[in-house]
Amino acid sequence: MLAHAADMGLHAIVARDAFLSFNGWIISVLVLAIAGLFQFSRFKYHCLDKCRAPFSFINEHWRGSAERRQSFMLGVHHGLFCVGCCWAIMLLMFLMGSGSVGWMLAIGAVMAIEKNVAWGKRLSAPLGLGLVLASTAVLALNI
Repeated sequence: MLAHAADMGLHAIVARDAFLSFNGWIISVLVLAIAGLFQFSRFKYHCLDKCRAPFSFINEHWRGSAERRQSFMLGVHHGLFCVGCCWAIMLLMFLMGSGSVGWMLAIGAVMAIEKNVAWGKRLSAPLGLGLVLASTAVLALNI
């Protein structure tokens, strides 16, 4: 719901700004660059480490009292780490998926590999570089 609200806000901004209305590619450049650069951040790797190991996360934080409430809070806490590691790729998936289900599936698969496969963490830097290069290419094609 937050993504849809942000999307509606972005559409409202673009509708009011003639420059952005005629140069929508600028938003693509920004989203690609942000997603690419985020792949190199310490915050991403910190969250990815917590998200990749749910058992150790639960083992570390479970206290055993008020099981329902604590289970819910553990899920929220762990979910925040999972969103924290992948919010930029999720944003890219949301934007690309609105135009192409194929791109949404491809980006979702890359995100799933990065989070769930033992060698997935090694995918982050090449993915970040690819996204920054894609941002540069979109910029170069539109200038």
